[in-house]
Amino acid sequence: MGKIVFGKMIIYKDKKYNFIEYFNPQNGFLIRSDVIGKKGINPIQRSYPELLDIGIMGQCHISQLGICKRAGVDCYQQALLKKTPNMSLENYKKILIESQEKTFQIALGGAGDPNKHEKFAEILKLTRKYNIVPNLTTSGILLTDNETKLIKTYCGACAVSFYSRLDSCNNETNRETINAINKLIKVGCPTNIHFVISKDTIEEAITRLENNLFPKGINAIIFILYKAAGFGQTDKILNFNNKYFQKFLDIVNNRKFDFQIGFDTCCTPAVLKGCPNIPLESLDFCEAARFSMYIDSEMNAYPCSFDCSNKRWLVSLKDISIQEAWDSKIFSEFKNHYFKSCLNESCKKYCGGRCALELCQGICK
Repeated sequence: MGKIVFGKMIIYKDKKYNFIEYFNPQNGFLIRSDVIGKKGINPIQRSYPELLDIGIMGQCHISQLGICKRAGVDCYQQALLKKTPNMSLENYKKILIESQEKTFQIALGGAGDPNKHEKFAEILKLTRKYNIVPNLTTSGILLTDNETKLIKTYCGACAVSFYSRLDSCNNETNRETINAINKLIKVGCPTNIHFVISKDTIEEAITRLENNLFPKGINAIIFILYKAAGFGQTDKILNFNNKYFQKFLDIVNNRKFDFQIGFDTCCTPAVLKGCPNIPLESLDFCEAARFSMYIDSEMNAYPCSFDCSNKRWLVSLKDISIQEAWDSKIFSEFKNHYFKSCLNESCKKYCGGRCALELCQGICK
């Protein structure tokens, strides 16, 4: 495998799995080819993660203030219970050294807001030094001007977890979330919104889309499927046949917006069935253990960040490399579960495989 810079594009050729990727570090645009010589056949995985989701935060300042609970957030990281140390700069640098020339992007996150890490500035600068694009997700709560400048200078994009809801008069209930979004937009940072869709929030998502009630100037809204992980509750999980979910998909399929719309790959089965106007080539199935990896603040690797509470698929990086974890038996078992557990071939055309964490089953029914 190898990475070559060509103009603004970075070209990566995976010799083991026989495909090519083109990545634009200026805007995050990624193209992945079919398996070379096999038109229409997607690569099953990559030799090394294209994206590393790194949980640099071992604890969360806003959960301790009770803000998440008041906002109705069911934290999948169970941050309220966590008081582990944040990732050290030394460990973070070890990840970068191994990942240079192989990984395109790093998503900074964890149990808390990464912009509150004590070495936030150094982390961003180091990431760029190793020619990897840092991105992050934050609540935006207590976001400072200095943090905003650092994000604008070094990050490809910033996503704000959308903790605001509409009151009976369609006014925002959390001004701090809205103010953080506006602050990032004002300095010119590409700003996305992460909006979790559940039985509790799907009607509001419809209202906002129909009435243009998302903040002006955002780059994209990424809809994240609610999952019963961490503090998540099974009775809030959306089923594909939910009438509001069907209406939501119809709106996404047929309307134009001033911003881009995206989904986490857990939503792909529903989008494939409910949004025929969206090109198949723009969608991807679950990337866990195939194209991405999660690493927590204690240097444990997981195929997917939603396993960080149960730790069923954990591989410690304290004595082995990222490559060894990527090629490990545990990661292989995770992929086998995903590929082989859905035995219904007509379903598999839409779902790609069965979630190894058993979190997204209702979405492809």
